[in-house]
Amino acid sequence: MISARQSFARLVGTRRNYSPRDIAAWVVAPVTLVVVIPANEKIASNAVFFAAHSVSPITWVVVLTVFIVGIWMLLIAILTLIRRRATPQAFDVATSALMFATIWFLAGNLGSRLLGASAPLLGPVIGLVVAALLTQLSRRIMMGTVLVVFAAIAAVFPVVMSLTVGSDASAAALAFEETTSRPNIVWVISDELQYPLAFDEQGKVRKELPNLAQLQESSTTYTNAYAAANYTDYAVPSQLTGISDVAGAGPARMAKVRSGIGIVPSLAAKYSVVMESPIYQFECDTTECASAGSDQDSNIVIRYLNFAKDAVAVAGRSALAPPFSTAFPSLDGKWRDFWSGGDEFGDSAQGNSVQKVITGIDRAQAANSSNPVFALWHSIRTHAPWSVDREGREIYPARLPVVEGAHMVGSDEDGLYSSPELQSMERRLYANSAVDFDRQLGELLETLKADGLFENTMIIITADHGAGITGANDRRMGDTEQQRWTEVAHVPLLIKEPGQVAAKTVTKPRSTGQIAQSVIDTARATTAKELALSANLGQDLPRGPVFTTIAFGGVLTPWVYSAAPEPSPWTPEDLSPPDQNHPFAIGIDLGLLDRPVPSDWVEVADTTIEALPGESDQQLLVVERATSACPAGQRVGLVTENGVVIGSVLWEQGRQATGPRTRGWAIVPRAADFAVWCSN
Repeated sequence: MISARQSFARLVGTRRNYSPRDIAAWVVAPVTLVVVIPANEKIASNAVFFAAHSVSPITWVVVLTVFIVGIWMLLIAILTLIRRRATPQAFDVATSALMFATIWFLAGNLGSRLLGASAPLLGPVIGLVVAALLTQLSRRIMMGTVLVVFAAIAAVFPVVMSLTVGSDASAAALAFEETTSRPNIVWVISDELQYPLAFDEQGKVRKELPNLAQLQESSTTYTNAYAAANYTDYAVPSQLTGISDVAGAGPARMAKVRSGIGIVPSLAAKYSVVMESPIYQFECDTTECASAGSDQDSNIVIRYLNFAKDAVAVAGRSALAPPFSTAFPSLDGKWRDFWSGGDEFGDSAQGNSVQKVITGIDRAQAANSSNPVFALWHSIRTHAPWSVDREGREIYPARLPVVEGAHMVGSDEDGLYSSPELQSMERRLYANSAVDFDRQLGELLETLKADGLFENTMIIITADHGAGITGANDRRMGDTEQQRWTEVAHVPLLIKEPGQVAAKTVTKPRSTGQIAQSVIDTARATTAKELALSANLGQDLPRGPVFTTIAFGGVLTPWVYSAAPEPSPWTPEDLSPPDQNHPFAIGIDLGLLDRPVPSDWVEVADTTIEALPGESDQQLLVVERATSACPAGQRVGLVTENGVVIGSVLWEQGRQATGPRTRGWAIVPRAADFAVWCSN
């Protein structure tokens, strides 16, 4: 009787390649070609990705080479062990199966990714044919070593090219006038700070932001300034590169722009550069630079582990087709921490960062006091999740999602709100973050004054884009076109010119993409011919500011400003809660506070209350109750301690309250025990 091994040998022929080294190379080469190279092409040209992890491209080349060689050596060791302990036939079966399974998976994914949804079943069929062919070749021909060497060279080539070519023409040199009195420049970008939160309908800074209000008295306020785009990874690079029309620039150029830091490297020719940002970092080879990167102060092992995790995320999303790619996190809008739930910046970005800016300026001045300073402070204090009280103390951990099934406080998993009371809770948190940003800004301004730098400094205060408190669409899209303009596109822009002492107002529409040219003009420089920036803020754009919405898949949709009415969504109660001890007592008569619960309220017995940890005197409670325990449609309940009312609980509505359990949210003074009540 013919054995299974003999049948296998007759079917596929006699194996000629018994070299563990060459067979391992046959496996590693396709992995490199199909997985490593697509991921590396995405990573290689992205200087911001490297800077966000404080990892240099050269180091990445070394790590990538070590990784490929390491996988190869590990497979060689495993195959050598099998070769020594198994019969030739068993070795043939084992290595053929390994090669076949690997190639089928890789080629099938590649076919599915290239064909897309047009022929979903064709990819695996193509993969099966390719796997059978290459498996047979690997059994008969010893050329795996040659393949893996060429694949490794192809893998590192994009990084090497990025080092010589660069990411975008925006890094082109500037021509500086000769002068001994070049002004300092401090550029502040407060992430997601919308215009109507910072300014009232008359264009005055709100009284809740006293430091910004004081700066306005000697600055120019642009009351109709609009962001370039609705996502940070488009909006901030557009500011730094002088792009007012993101959609007009097109996806190809924006891919390059998003991987760079615009005019900053060119300014370093005459300026000591200070950068504090959760994503951007600028390094130079002199002591005049004082850059604060997101990972540079962390343990080197942790730093490279984080980089490796993010590289794996890029590889999974770039090289694999669904359903396998969906096992990896989305890359949209981020530079790092892809595996976390923290939007662009992960869970570890620091909201209280002004002291890093101050330290950087002091360090730059100490190194070379004759050099002017260029400082970019990209603050994420005003970026969701908004999690602090008015003193900047954390009410709850700034993580996303806040709890399972809720992206932010009071929202569902998509960040949407089902009642006006829940929207009010989030607005008050949003206002708190702006108040704390203003406190930090005050520290920076006082330092500039104390160091004698304030008068001769250009100070820019703006935002990348705003955010809405929405019920149907993402907070960066808005529920209506009016909300999109008012709360997302319209951003603060206030600039104190060097030597300016009187307030000015510009009501004509302007784009944040016009800031870069104004900075270059203040630095007394001119741009190279290949660097075409938008006009400075003193000039009108040809067709007005263009705000580009970025939808999933990178679809760029332009919206040209049309002077539409922009009513403010802010109420006095949300900007300055009337009871400072109970700032989140929403939807109830404030006369109930600190008094026994009224007789027409009923305690809800079947509840679970999770108190999230924080540093503030205010405590966030996530409450669950039986849906039937309160009247249908009731939006607000009471929270008590020992029978005394200390705040309100806001119940989710609509589709969030159709199951057996309904969730509620409360922010109340910290207490030892809580109970919740519904009205009869």
